Amino acid sequence: MRISDILALKPGKLVSVAPGTSIRRAVALMASEHVGALVVADVEGRLLGIVSEHGVVDGLARHGTHLLDHHVTDIMVSDGPTIAPGDSVVAAMRVATERRARHLPAIADGQLVGLVSVGDLLKSRLAEKSEEVTVLQDIARLRLATA
Repeated sequence: MRISDILALKPGKLVSVAPGTSIRRAVALMASEHVGALVVADVEGRLLGIVSEHGVVDGLARHGTHLLDHHVTDIMVSDGPTIAPGDSVVAAMRVATERRARHLPAIADGQLVGLVSVGDLLKSRLAEKSEEVTVLQDIARLRLATA
């Protein structure tokens, strides 16, 4: 399975914010959209970074609640890993694990095309493994029936 397969199955749109968005507004948007991270993008839609629930919690622990009035650029990860739609799910899992990234922006031809979470990757691999088990069980049943 490829990242493009996951992106095709994801419902809804990619949720992004401008660099000048307050952390308070970003938190409200994450809650209303039921997402764990937002893409921070410029006016041309180019990826600038990712702001996540983890980043917010870490920032609050370090700086207190006044952090909520700062901009997302103060806590976003701007040097995180990216993936391509043609990458395999296994390769993306390796990147997420090695870089300890919970969210991976998917970039095609320099443009942001989606955001994949570790949960998306895990769900995909579990579905793939379930299909493999079903095929193996069918093969075993056929062999037993013909024996």
